[in-house]
Amino acid sequence: MPRPAKPLNPYASWAALFGATVQQLRAQARLTQEQLGARIGYDGSTVSAIERAVRRPDEAFMLGCEEHLPAGGMLRAMHPFVVDEWQQHERHGGPLAAVGVPIPPAEVLAGPLRPGDVDRLEVAVDAATEAMELARHAGASDLGAGMLEQLELAVDRCCRDYSSTLPAVLAPRVQRRLRYAVGLLAAKTTLAEHRHLLVAGGWLALLLACLEFDLGDREAARATRLTAFQLAREAGHRELLAWTLEAPAWFALFDDRAREAVDLARAAQQVAPVGTSAQVAVTLQEARAWARLGGGDQAEAAMRRAGAALARLPVPEHPEHHFSFDAPKLSFYAATSYIWLGRPERAEEHARAVIAQCEPAVGPDRWPRRVATARVDLALAAIQLGRADEACQLGAEALDTACLSRSTVRRAGELDELLGRRHAELPEARDFHERYLAARGALVRPAGPR
Repeated sequence: MPRPAKPLNPYASWAALFGATVQQLRAQARLTQEQLGARIGYDGSTVSAIERAVRRPDEAFMLGCEEHLPAGGMLRAMHPFVVDEWQQHERHGGPLAAVGVPIPPAEVLAGPLRPGDVDRLEVAVDAATEAMELARHAGASDLGAGMLEQLELAVDRCCRDYSSTLPAVLAPRVQRRLRYAVGLLAAKTTLAEHRHLLVAGGWLALLLACLEFDLGDREAARATRLTAFQLAREAGHRELLAWTLEAPAWFALFDDRAREAVDLARAAQQVAPVGTSAQVAVTLQEARAWARLGGGDQAEAAMRRAGAALARLPVPEHPEHHFSFDAPKLSFYAATSYIWLGRPERAEEHARAVIAQCEPAVGPDRWPRRVATARVDLALAAIQLGRADEACQLGAEALDTACLSRSTVRRAGELDELLGRRHAELPEARDFHERYLAARGALVRPAGPR
């Protein structure tokens, strides 16, 4: 008789831990391997092979499991380390536990990992990331095979996490990856590799600037945005360059410098390549700035141009990516613009479209921040249309999101001010005022100057 297979140690490698976690989550969901495979587009034997750490899980498999199992982001956090192990295994051979990341899970996890324990896993992942960076810098003077691919995957993942992750959580991750990318620029590289690193660093710097601005650290945001601009210019990447010019327009609009925002958005349009998300974004920033100034005709014209540009773009594969544009995002900008123009019927139409298109029937919401702000716009439309009770309810729902941003709270301040002027006698308005003050006070305050 053949000997029974030796039990797999889930802490021997990230691939083993990933497989064991899928198996545990699948059992928790009461699904067979075949049933899980059918739901996510794989056969049962593939699920079995990944659970046994004998097959590399691709990103689609990981995302399918995140959607259909109660993973809570745990598989997403592990996946880059699994990919790294497999890439090195395929280059050098040998067992997965003998190659790959310098610190295996057994050395970075203090105890058993349970489903939903994402925070502890991410602390471990970040510790392993630092160790990987040190080992690679110490042992090589040029880029290892697959390193650029891993960096690009990390950039993409961070940009896609922006819509659903608290800025205070995401910013340190982006900062570490940016430090890593900039450090690699000193390595011996080809011209093509050097440009890849410049572009990756530029996207990370720009995302970090957005996060710093979300956290209220304006000085840091401006300095980091300038770094992104310099990297984009050195790389000769026009779309990235346009996005680095869009950011200060957004900053200016948020700080009530709408006239300046118009000028900055127009300058960015001169750079943005035709047929890109950047072209849509910078045009919509102009529309919002004109709306803030009360320029209805100019705002409408800019929104029409943005809509025409968006119609020429393909539907994005990952619309949650911060630097991509889809139809709900256009409606998101339009709802705010029509509120500022005092056209509540149009604002309500667009805000409801955003909520309907972004809220999932099941599973986690990929756009909690966008939906929260759309609810504030819907509340502002409701109060302009004389529905104060509904406005209070919608405002409360907006503030109840688990991923509340500074910009949403600022928009909620507009609602609070309007309710205070028009309906201060309503108990619901007083209740919303207390919720708003609590939400504003709970925002993470910057360590540096404002």
